Amino acid sequence: MQPPSNPTPYGHGGPGYGAPQQAPYAGQPHTGQPYAGQPYAGQQQAPYGPPPQQAPYGAPPAQPMPYGAQQPSHHGPQCRFCGCVPAAETTFRGHRGMILIMSFLHTKGPFCRDCGLAVFRDMTAKTLIGGWWGYISFIATPVTVLINLTRHGKVASLAPPMPPPDGSPHRHPADPGPPLMSRPIAVIGALVPVLLIALVVLINIAGA
Repeated sequence: MQPPSNPTPYGHGGPGYGAPQQAPYAGQPHTGQPYAGQPYAGQQQAPYGPPPQQAPYGAPPAQPMPYGAQQPSHHGPQCRFCGCVPAAETTFRGHRGMILIMSFLHTKGPFCRDCGLAVFRDMTAKTLIGGWWGYISFIATPVTVLINLTRHGKVASLAPPMPPPDGSPHRHPADPGPPLMSRPIAVIGALVPVLLIALVVLINIAGA
């Protein structure tokens, strides 16, 4: 019996008996297999659409933006009425006496110079004319006026109002109007306690 021509040695990958079949490389599809073209275990399938762009190998990582480019420049508080700067944090108060009842008022800042002076003059003048009418109000009114006078310098010493440098919304400041003691109601209001005291003195003298 003659041996077959061109025998294939055992274990050399030929079609002969006992020749092992060579497995395809991991992740490479091969024809004739039931799962051809499928990714191997652990490989993530790319989503639909174009593949994401990646930085080239060796490129430095993205650096964060500088702090100044993310935050606006600091310019202090803005006026609560017009939005201009500079502005000061303070509160002006008012009082109204109504014989048996009374009311305490206040307007809180921050204020620019012009808006602060307008609030100070308006609230103080109205307190002088309408705050004396009551037993407790006769004491609360001068205290309120003194509080406003001590806070007046905080807004009067500010620089003229101007738009904020970062372009924040703003409008024209309020008109401060005439000074406090140039207003008739403030002058009359300041004379009310003097007139009341003089009236009480005259009544006592007449009774004596």
